[in-house]
Amino acid sequence: MGTCMRGSNLFWKAKLLQRLQLIQCASCSQLQNSMKGSYPKISPPMKIERSPTAVLEALEETVGYECRSHGKFHTDDPYLYYPQFRKAFVMLAQSSGRKTAKLVSQMYAPLFEGTPAHTPLEPPTEAFSNLEANDDNLDASIKGNIQIGNLNRVLHHCSIMKNEDNFQILSNETYQMLIHFLSFHEQNYSINLEPEEVDLLDSINMVSKRSDEDVPFLLETLIGLDREKTPELYNSYLCSFFKLNFNEVAGKAKDMYKVMEDSKIPLEKRTYHSILTRAPYLTGLDTIEAVKTILERMKAAGYSPSVETYNSALLGLVNNKEFNTDEAQIVHFSLGLIAEMKSLGLEPTLDTWSIFISQLDKQVFARGQDSSVIVIMNQVLDEIQDKKFPEVGLYGRKFLKIAMNVALFQQNLALAYRIDDIYKTGQNYKLVKDFDIFRQRLIPFVLAIFLEPDMSKVVSLCTSMQPKDDIQIMGAWKTFLEDLKNTKSFQFIPDLLPSFYSTKHCLPEVLDYLAASKQPAMVQLKITAYAEKLLEMMPNLMKNVRFFLRNMEQMLVIALNGDNINLAWKVFSFMQENRSKIVGEVINIAPYRDMLNYYIDADDLRNCAEIIKFVAKDCPPAVTKSFVQNVKMNVPMNDFEREQLEKIEMQATEGKTKKLYSKTIKV
Repeated sequence: MGTCMRGSNLFWKAKLLQRLQLIQCASCSQLQNSMKGSYPKISPPMKIERSPTAVLEALEETVGYECRSHGKFHTDDPYLYYPQFRKAFVMLAQSSGRKTAKLVSQMYAPLFEGTPAHTPLEPPTEAFSNLEANDDNLDASIKGNIQIGNLNRVLHHCSIMKNEDNFQILSNETYQMLIHFLSFHEQNYSINLEPEEVDLLDSINMVSKRSDEDVPFLLETLIGLDREKTPELYNSYLCSFFKLNFNEVAGKAKDMYKVMEDSKIPLEKRTYHSILTRAPYLTGLDTIEAVKTILERMKAAGYSPSVETYNSALLGLVNNKEFNTDEAQIVHFSLGLIAEMKSLGLEPTLDTWSIFISQLDKQVFARGQDSSVIVIMNQVLDEIQDKKFPEVGLYGRKFLKIAMNVALFQQNLALAYRIDDIYKTGQNYKLVKDFDIFRQRLIPFVLAIFLEPDMSKVVSLCTSMQPKDDIQIMGAWKTFLEDLKNTKSFQFIPDLLPSFYSTKHCLPEVLDYLAASKQPAMVQLKITAYAEKLLEMMPNLMKNVRFFLRNMEQMLVIALNGDNINLAWKVFSFMQENRSKIVGEVINIAPYRDMLNYYIDADDLRNCAEIIKFVAKDCPPAVTKSFVQNVKMNVPMNDFEREQLEKIEMQATEGKTKKLYSKTIKV
């Protein structure tokens, strides 16, 4: 990746850019005094207070220049930039500009403070930190990088020690800090943040896949060293196994747990919490008995249960599916744990309810309006409605997703409506990313398509997702469009047009719906504008989407319904130029006949001939002959033009007597 360190002081450079304008102000004053009135008075420019967004733009410019112009590592992918660039650039790369700027201004307040030009500004500590490049004193570098949470640099220094087989240079303090840091580097934070802040912190704390794979091997090497090991180190090492890929290291975790039991090493409370999530693997008991056993051991060790204790126990009931023998008993035991929480004065959090309901979308539970799952879900929603949760963790942010999955599995539209209303009106609406909210709010829309008799409610659900409604559930979207056409629900066209603009799926059904009937003038004008925009996008769309000739004919109908002959001719010209790429044959003769009649009235023989030549390739000879006769009778022409027209008619007739024409042609 190279060792170029230019740009490591990005924030300092950005501040220098800000000070530059203030220096110019001072220069103007000096110039004015030095001229002693021999020149017109110079007014110094106004002091410009740079906003956080402006400083972010300056940082973006600096980052792009540094990463693409120096060193061996050339890339335009911000997620592959040098570690010293990554944090700054990811902040800039987020879609929410103002919220990102606000967050950065809070995190790096000195950067955004106005400073007089003549006062020297000390650079931020982080900007000139020598922890990045100090390979001489590895012990100090590792300790410093652990303090700022830089996993990549910690692994870099550890790889140097591993290659030199020189782990003994670590002090006891750094050795213990290193094992604790590597054991919990993936631990999710549980704080109440805005969605944009969650995305930002996730990006800042990201680690590469290679680094993630190196951590277990490094931990195993460190724990195997002949160094003084405290019970806390063993606890941290055991906790490091309880991650998403636990199944791959379940054997090692079980062996380590047995060693700690045999050696009478006391377990910490957070270690008990980790064990609860995978209790059956370590105890060999079934799910319920394993969770009961670990809870009893924890209480016997003198630890009082907390909310996190019960959340871990519920997670253990959900995670260990291969040990579950009776799903109904698991749910019953989970309800007992929540009741025990309340009896101890512990209020269940959104994470608690989210973990609990994640076990309800199983095949074993009956469906129906009065099923036990629906009753339980309504009780859970009663618990969380209008409540303020001070802390929401990883699972709490997934509540909408999990609850909607239960509603979808139960095929219960009323439950989906209620969940959606809670998120639209309550503060919990902000606890997940906007895109995840949109994606999960598709579920009420899909259920409504098949279960809601009132079409206006279905349309309302669709329009509520605009403008991010590139709906990818094509089966449901297609059914929705067909229902709109079959029920002649054309009054919803103005509301649905924004959805049609943004979707690239089921375009044939969209065009079929819009072309089914001529609408009032103002509505038809909007439909025609949509068709014109779609025609502009057609060259790019045809690279990925197969278009049929009937779709183009529907666009012709839309243009003619709007009395826009110019658009109709543009569509027809596009069909001529791309005929080899468009699948299918002529289905509907009516738009071609209407265009022909228009150009006959205009005595435009050339365009009439183009229409006849296009239709003659796919239609029966009788259709071509009727078109030619209509032109001959109504358009003045000389003998040569008449001869050319008859030649087109003969070419259309010859060699086509055996061709089987489509029986679906609408004449």
